[in-house]
Amino acid sequence: MGRVKGQGLIFFKIAVIGILMVCLWACKKTPVADQKIKPPVRSYLVVARIDKKGTNTNSEGTATLKGKYDEGTKLLSYELTYEKLIPEEISLRNGTKGSKGTLTAVLYKNSGVIVPLPLSGTFTLTPLQERNLLKGLWFVAINTLAKSPEISGVLTLKQN
Repeated sequence: MGRVKGQGLIFFKIAVIGILMVCLWACKKTPVADQKIKPPVRSYLVVARIDKKGTNTNSEGTATLKGKYDEGTKLLSYELTYEKLIPEEISLRNGTKGSKGTLTAVLYKNSGVIVPLPLSGTFTLTPLQERNLLKGLWFVAINTLAKSPEISGVLTLKQN
């Protein structure tokens, strides 16, 4: 009879251990480092006031760029108007304030054809371009026959 009691106790211990293992397996948590949290997709209003302050010239020309940027689609759309100058080239550049910057995109190149205002367009950004745009490193440069650049202005973003 002692043998049956001992076997019942062993069976009971095995059952309890089995139940505990099932509970632990079912309650297993994913480590915080392994959890992927997607940041919210944001959209921004993009504005640039372009004038002689950006280039330290005596130009009377001014321009304004207004647009939108969407992190989900990576699409930048814009409209640009200018006055009191005749542009040869309008470009988006990447760099710190006061630098010549590196060319990101040409928005307008004078080909002898009159383009009605506002100039508008869209383009899709690469991850590096997006990072630099969001850091505030983009600016618009407007070149004329007289000066290169004649006026410029930094793109500012406001979360929409």
